[in-house]
Amino acid sequence: MRLTLALTALLFLASCIVHRLDVVPLPLENTEPIRVETPVKAHLRNGSTIVYADGMEVRNGVIYGSGMRYDLGLASATAVSEVPMDDVAAMESYQTPVSKSATTAATAASGTGILIGSLLAAVALFGSCPTVYALNNNAQLPDAELFSYSIAPSFQSRDVDTLGLAMATDGVVSLSIRNEMLETHYIDQVQLLEVSHSPTATVVADQYGRAIIANELAAPVSATDQSGRNLLSAVARNDGAASKATQQRLNSIAADNLRDHIDLEFDVEPGTDDVALYLRLRNSLLNTVLFYDVMLAEQGFGALDWLGRDVNQLLNTLNVGLWYRANMGLEILVWDGEAYQSAGHLADQGPIAWSERAILLPAVGDSKTLRVRLSYVADNWRIDQVALASGAQLVESRQVNVARANAEDGALPDVPAFLAAADEQYLITRPGESISVYFDVGQADAGMARTYLLASSGYYIEWMRPEWLRAEAAAAFVANDDALLRAIRLYAERRDGYRELFETNRVMMQ
Repeated sequence: MRLTLALTALLFLASCIVHRLDVVPLPLENTEPIRVETPVKAHLRNGSTIVYADGMEVRNGVIYGSGMRYDLGLASATAVSEVPMDDVAAMESYQTPVSKSATTAATAASGTGILIGSLLAAVALFGSCPTVYALNNNAQLPDAELFSYSIAPSFQSRDVDTLGLAMATDGVVSLSIRNEMLETHYIDQVQLLEVSHSPTATVVADQYGRAIIANELAAPVSATDQSGRNLLSAVARNDGAASKATQQRLNSIAADNLRDHIDLEFDVEPGTDDVALYLRLRNSLLNTVLFYDVMLAEQGFGALDWLGRDVNQLLNTLNVGLWYRANMGLEILVWDGEAYQSAGHLADQGPIAWSERAILLPAVGDSKTLRVRLSYVADNWRIDQVALASGAQLVESRQVNVARANAEDGALPDVPAFLAAADEQYLITRPGESISVYFDVGQADAGMARTYLLASSGYYIEWMRPEWLRAEAAAAFVANDDALLRAIRLYAERRDGYRELFETNRVMMQ
């Protein structure tokens, strides 16, 4: 893979206004003219890109508009007014920048145009985020997925994931960061956080990305869902036998019972004030259905202008963002003797890698039993292990920046500087691309173990499916319980086999 510097002006990155870049395979035939008013880029199967700054129109299988065609290297440009849709592999909406401060260190693999064209010949079902593999362990399963729901620049935020890496080879931690789905990744920062501790301690990140250290993990003595179903065997240990809703429960979903919960009980010493709830979990694919099938696909062609213009309006952005925060994620509640009280909120973690988290809990009262409730939208989570961590407290970590980076065809000397800080200098990866990054951590102190967390910042832009583009008018997305209910019902219809389909639709790495 060859990494080259892309033109910031061509990429049209904005740093402070919500915008989204979505790539959509076009239908080959259109019976009625379709007008897209917002700026559009068309990616051709030969690897070149046409930028339509003033939008475009599709008539009789041809795209019309005032465009500029850029070659694969994004270097030379020529004017173009029409192009057959048969030549187009994908399209994306974008916004012109409101800030010129964003600098981009981009990756553009040689042959990317051919890759995109061949990939879009198949059905692109899913979106994802950057996946991380520990090269020290020769890992075949991802250790982490970065900024899982940073789906636009304005949603970019710091994300911290616990790595399963147990040791560094010759004082170096080696990670592979991969783009395994049909989407574009904008990686702003990658930084390793190291915690040195006794071999018997456990270190994971909390809901804010802070490192938590604990002495022991104790399994719950009981675990039941809202129907009284015993889930103890599903959540008591790290074995992949994660909890999930029954099909009967999904089929019975209604507007007045969208949420599930798991009630947990732990044996504790009265007065304990240093406990945390340990969780090993990941999301189901419900979020995928909600975002793509309901929030976008139901709008048809209108989704292009919605993403390129309407969602940029502040009130719309706040409305969708606050609605999502209120409904999704995981609520942790603790019984205080009279009622369950909120003890924390864990944002969605993503559907690929298992995530380890610890939530500090309030001091235990006089009871010898601690009761904890996990509340969430029905079947939004796969919870593999829950435990009570004793001796839990915040702990400082050592920050280690990327020392070296390389791709298949050689070293990338500029990448460490681009990834050192969240400064809007983005490393961009496209489907099938990967980079290897190396951290010089040195040798561990005698008798001590080390746990590594990976801090990252960035966002990703998913590619839309062809069936989302329909000529008929469709209503704009409304963030409410009805939208969530539609998503759950769609998800219930396809849940069986959906995970396997998700895994098999990953992009082959170059």
